[in-house]
Amino acid sequence: MENHKYINFGKREILELDQKKFHSLLKSTGSAARTVLAAVFGSRRPADRVLSTWFRDNRRCGSRDRRFISESIYALLRNWGLLRRFLPAERLAEIESGTIRLGRAELDALLFGALYLDAHDLPTARLLARELNLRWPQPLPAAEPLIGRAAALAKLFGVPVEFHLSDLVPEWVADALPADFPFDRFLADLRRRPPMWLRAQCDDPARLAEELTAAGLTVHRHERLPAALRVNDPRVNLHTLESFRRGDFEVQDLASQCIGLVAAPRSGEQWLDACAGAGGKSLQLADLMKRRGTVVACDVRSYKLDDLRLRARRAGFPNIVTREWDGKPFHGKQAGRFNGVLVDAPCSCSGVWRRNPDGRWTLHPEELTKTAELQQTILAAAAPAVRPGGVLVYATCSLFPVENGMVVEKFLAEHPEFTLEPFANPLTGEPTSGQLQIRSFDGDCDSMFVARMRRKEEK
Repeated sequence: MENHKYINFGKREILELDQKKFHSLLKSTGSAARTVLAAVFGSRRPADRVLSTWFRDNRRCGSRDRRFISESIYALLRNWGLLRRFLPAERLAEIESGTIRLGRAELDALLFGALYLDAHDLPTARLLARELNLRWPQPLPAAEPLIGRAAALAKLFGVPVEFHLSDLVPEWVADALPADFPFDRFLADLRRRPPMWLRAQCDDPARLAEELTAAGLTVHRHERLPAALRVNDPRVNLHTLESFRRGDFEVQDLASQCIGLVAAPRSGEQWLDACAGAGGKSLQLADLMKRRGTVVACDVRSYKLDDLRLRARRAGFPNIVTREWDGKPFHGKQAGRFNGVLVDAPCSCSGVWRRNPDGRWTLHPEELTKTAELQQTILAAAAPAVRPGGVLVYATCSLFPVENGMVVEKFLAEHPEFTLEPFANPLTGEPTSGQLQIRSFDGDCDSMFVARMRRKEEK
């Protein structure tokens, strides 16, 4: 193979790569893929964190190489449900137990299959096919293009397998979703790359959008939510922007922004974010309160709050306080103190499988019951902090009723002092009963659940 034109992801810049450089890139991609697969299936570590560590340990990879490696691995994980069916049972069992014994040819073939199925950059897939001496497979007739591509791969590799879109998730998932859930739309969305959503944290979102556009980003403002900005296929390091250093925006998914809007804190109030983590929703609450009043951000993992402190300092928020929480019920001076309490509970994270496709294959159905029990415990422990007449908001990034409505139903049965409070769906303005399931196809975003409850006034 002599010099080849390699079409880079994103900007579609045509680069000349000679044989040696291309082999080196494939070798690096294979190394990263082995590391990610072993960590994801062997120790259930998140793929994005594993890949970040791999890049930190392999600094020789330039930005274009990192982009190719990232896109290849995420294509592999997004299409794993189809690609795994090409593997012999014993080899698949090895991989999904964290033992990666794939030969170079097997791994390269899997990467080719991933890029071919992903169909995001077919010229790159063609180049890889040429490198592997593979005949380019023409998609076979099928009602769904992805299935036609999978069938073409099966014919190319001589594997007699029939494919279905439901292969994109484990078999148990469909039964865990609501009975009326639009499963086909869900599967279609799992194949699409999610956009990045920003939340404007300044007085003039329109000016911010113009500034980001001038910096090279393609920005679209949400038609109903002025602070929500969608960025497709971002290729700019946000941390280098002056608007970022000023704290004029935060990366926050559209569905996540809806949680703060449902909470609807008022200026001057006292709010508690009981499971604040890195603090995205704490920052939004503080911003919605016009930087007056107080948001107390808590988490049982105190190190998680370090990032929030940095973000709050960068944006100059004077009304955010961080506290470690031991997870026990709030009592003493903290009991009945807050106008509102947000419980963004730990969950299966099924609502973010578009961004984190590895999560589909590391979650086991029996974990949902245990998670729901933990959610019940956290919600019951946080509820005493709500003052009479105050608001309790429960949220998850889950699609499963056992973690959502069923948790709320049990909590209300055990805590009659709380009742559901209707609110308007932030994305549509339509009324709700007090509970809302946001699905990815409702706004090209993550999927999240939120319930708003009001504590009765004391007589």
